[in-house]
Amino acid sequence: MKTFKHGGGGGDMLYGLSTMYHLGGGKLHLRFDGTRKFYDPLLKSQPYIQEVSNHTTHQDHWINFPVDYNLDLFRGQPFNGGYTLVECHMMAMKIKFDLTEPWLFVDPKHVADIVINDTGKIRWEGVTVDWSCVKGFEDRCIFIGLKGEHTNFVRDRGYNVKYYPIKNALDFAQIIKGSKLYLGNQSTGLAIAEGLKHPRVADIYKGLSKQYPKGKNGHYELSEDLIRRYLNE
Repeated sequence: MKTFKHGGGGGDMLYGLSTMYHLGGGKLHLRFDGTRKFYDPLLKSQPYIQEVSNHTTHQDHWINFPVDYNLDLFRGQPFNGGYTLVECHMMAMKIKFDLTEPWLFVDPKHVADIVINDTGKIRWEGVTVDWSCVKGFEDRCIFIGLKGEHTNFVRDRGYNVKYYPIKNALDFAQIIKGSKLYLGNQSTGLAIAEGLKHPRVADIYKGLSKQYPKGKNGHYELSEDLIRRYLNE
């Protein structure tokens, strides 16, 4: 069985799974700042991840932890060169694959037609999405994320979009898959939508942008026409 390790944040790790998938999968060793109970159900549901092992080891030991593929090497790649996190993981392993192919696989769960996560000024605030386009579609939307993110979204964007609590990352992915469109800035939700290659609009960060959507149904600007197209109106 091939072995992989990733010590990045939850979003970084999810993008790294694209490379693990194209290398044939195997056992995944993790040491990251996410919540194990949140991510494990999604990871263990993937057909190419045979086992997940979570570590709390010291960084010095982690650096020397032996595996076949060290996905942490993505950090040495040129983010500022316009490459996405998927491309940086791919280049670190010196392989090439089709960036338009999905690497996350879940069954759909319909809760709402439009799923939103926007962390706003808390972190990675985007500048490419005109959120005023959501006006008139609020009853078709739900907001998934931290309660504070939802409070800020309602206050700052002016939309009383319903808050929907989720169980874990697998639940999040299934709800995205069951929707018609995902809207969000750089976050775990966007990483999931990108992994699914689900119709998505990425609100790109004004600084170091690492999560440009690749492939069809991926956008970084929002319009009323785009929303109506995906809602089949």
